[in-house]
Amino acid sequence: MLEELANWIRENSYLIYRYTMAVAVVLVFYYVSKIASRPIAKLKVEARPEVVHNLERSVRAVVLVIGILTALSIVGIDLGGLLIAAGFTGLVIGLAAQQTLSNFFAGLALLLENRVKVGDSVRIGSDGGIVEYVGIMSTRVRLWSGEILTIPNSAVMGSSLYNFSRSLARRAEVNVSISYESDIDKAVRVIREVLRQSELVLAEPEPSVLVESLGDSSVNLRVMFWAPSQDFLTARSLMIKEIKKVLEAEGIEIPFPQRVVWLRERVRQ
Repeated sequence: MLEELANWIRENSYLIYRYTMAVAVVLVFYYVSKIASRPIAKLKVEARPEVVHNLERSVRAVVLVIGILTALSIVGIDLGGLLIAAGFTGLVIGLAAQQTLSNFFAGLALLLENRVKVGDSVRIGSDGGIVEYVGIMSTRVRLWSGEILTIPNSAVMGSSLYNFSRSLARRAEVNVSISYESDIDKAVRVIREVLRQSELVLAEPEPSVLVESLGDSSVNLRVMFWAPSQDFLTARSLMIKEIKKVLEAEGIEIPFPQRVVWLRERVRQ
């Protein structure tokens, strides 16, 4: 019995060697896949845990498939026909799911580049709001008006993306109109004083008040100042209210639109 086993081993030694090497290759690629996927789990992205987990599993699966194909090649299985069939199948699936794949790879880019994270205040195209979810296929934003907007990641990558939470401060602009009878220098002076006294307006960069244009019924001023990003809307709203209040207190008129009409009387002979 032992002699027969020894003879069989001698006769099939090369075959045993190839299968042993194939198993060893699969095991090596299995451990390589685990090592390669570890950095994914450590990525500092604000995404749901299952998103990062699925990404980690995808990396492990790709590496493991490469290992299995290598092992099949060592065993002696012809991969030519298999690869041709897989390539054709992949082409068909790719054409049928082109948009899905586009969203998938766009989602990977968003997560890896960390362009946005949950809680960021953003504007994507013409839509603005707070990011509530960043996934592999789509991004979800709660609009300023309260609605939930789900945007395909390919659309996010293809649009202009403004992330207001990444900047420490934002510049606000307020347009103010005063009458032609009002003292422009006085108006500029009192507005600057209002900005200087506000705790929400940054001293640097320095606020500015410019005479922008001469309108039909008013002199138009542009008020520009910087405020912390988290207080931007509050600061702008407060400054509009305070500027109106101080202009009224100083007797500087904020005029209504006016039009002067000249009437000419025709004299009959």
